[in-house]
Amino acid sequence: MLSAGKLTSFFKKWWLPLLFCVVLPTAVVGNVIQRHSQFSPIDEGAHFDYVERLYSHGIPVFGDHMLTSSLREIACRGTALDGIVTPACDAKEFPYDQWPGGAWQYEAQQPPLYYAVTAPIAKAIDKVITRGILGSMRIVGLLWLIAGLLLMWKTAVLLGISRLTTAAGLLLVGLAPTVVYYSAIVTNDATGIFFGALVCYLAALAHVNQRSYVKYAIAIGLAAALSKISCVLPTSIIGGALILVSLQQSGGFAAVRSVTSLRNWWNSTSGKTYARTGTALLVSSVVVTLAWVVYFKATATIPPASLPTFDVMRAPNFQFTTILNQAMTFFAPFTDSYQPFQFWNKSVFDILHQISRYTLVAGCAAGAFVASRKWWSAIGPLVLVGLYAGGIAIGIGIWRTYNINPSVSGRYALPMVPVLVLILCAGIQRATAQKVFALGTLAFSAMSLWMIIQTPLV
Repeated sequence: MLSAGKLTSFFKKWWLPLLFCVVLPTAVVGNVIQRHSQFSPIDEGAHFDYVERLYSHGIPVFGDHMLTSSLREIACRGTALDGIVTPACDAKEFPYDQWPGGAWQYEAQQPPLYYAVTAPIAKAIDKVITRGILGSMRIVGLLWLIAGLLLMWKTAVLLGISRLTTAAGLLLVGLAPTVVYYSAIVTNDATGIFFGALVCYLAALAHVNQRSYVKYAIAIGLAAALSKISCVLPTSIIGGALILVSLQQSGGFAAVRSVTSLRNWWNSTSGKTYARTGTALLVSSVVVTLAWVVYFKATATIPPASLPTFDVMRAPNFQFTTILNQAMTFFAPFTDSYQPFQFWNKSVFDILHQISRYTLVAGCAAGAFVASRKWWSAIGPLVLVGLYAGGIAIGIGIWRTYNINPSVSGRYALPMVPVLVLILCAGIQRATAQKVFALGTLAFSAMSLWMIIQTPLV
C-alpha cells in the first residue's frame, strides 16, 4: 500500500512529465477529437481506409480503390470541406465515379508501420470507449504524441537541461497548433514527434555515455523509414551531424584522406561514439526508404504520375524555384499546415506563425555565434541547413514521382520539432533568459490553446 510520503515523492519527481506530457496534451487533443466528428480534408479518409484494410486486404497498392465500408463511413460522417459531394449515407452502392477523385486509395505509397500499429490498438480502444472506430483511431495519434513528449523529457534530463526550460519546451510542443491537429486525426504524420524524440534520445545516450549504439540506431532508422518518409529527416540530419561532429573532433576531413587515417578515425573514441551511431542511423533509414520507394512503384497497377486523384494538382509549367520557396515552410513546423476544421481567428494564427518561425531559426542559428563549442551550438546550424535541404529533397521527390506541384508544407517537418526544441532549450543558459523564455512560451501556448478550442464545431 502506498503511503502519503511515497505519493508525495512520486509527484515531486513525476509532476512535470505527467502534466506537460500527458495531462495537457490529452485534454487539448481529446477536445479536438471530441468536437469534430467529420473527416479532416487532409487525406484522413484515405488514411482511415488504409488502417481498415491492412489486416484484411493487405498493404494497398497504387490502383486500389477504397473499401466500400470506408466509403460508407466517409459518406455518413461527411468531410469538413465545402463543395465535397458524395453518395448518400444509406445508398446501397457507392460507384467510384460518384466520388471526388474516383475513390482511389491515393495514400498507398505510405509505408505500413503506422497503420499496422494503429489498427489493433484502435480496435481495443473502441471496445472500451465505444465511440466509433474513427475516434478510436484518432486516440492512437494522441498516444504517439504522449510517447514522443515523454522521450523529449527523458532526453532533456539526460542532457542536463533545466527543468523550467524543459517544461516550457514541452508546453510549446504539446500545445502547438500543427502538432495538436495532426495528433487528432488519422494520419501517419502523428508519428513524427515520437520518431524525432526517439532519435534525439539515442543521440543523447551516445553523447552522455560516450559509447556506440549501432544496433539501436539501425532499428530506429528502419522503423522511422517504415512509418513515414518524412520521419527519415531526423535520422538523416542527426545521423549526418554526428558524423560531421566526429570528423571535426578528429581533425576535419583530413581524417578521410587515406585508408589508414580513415581506419584510425573510425576506430577512435569519437568515431565509435558518434560516427558509427550516426552512420547507422543515416544509412539504415535511407536504404529502407529507397527500398520502399522501389516496392511501391513496382507493385503499382497505375502509374503514380497519372493517378486521377492528383489531376487537380497537376502543374505543367511548374518551376524548381517554387520548391525552394516551399521548403522554407519547414522552418515553421509548429503552425504551418495547420488546417483546422474551421478557422476561428486567422489574425491570431498569423501572429503565432511568425513568432514560432523566428524563434526556432534564431535559437538554432545562435550556436554559430557562440565562442564555447557546446553540443547544441555545433548541432544547431547543421540542423537548420539539413532541414532546408530535406524540404527541397522531399519537394523534388513528390514532384518527380507524381508530376504535381508538391505543395511542401510544415507538417512534413514535424519529426524535426523535438530536435529543434531541444536545441533551443539547451542554448538558453542564463537564469533570466530561461524565465523570459518560459513566460514567452506560456503566452504563445495560451494563444494557441485559445485559438484551438474556439474553432467552431462541425
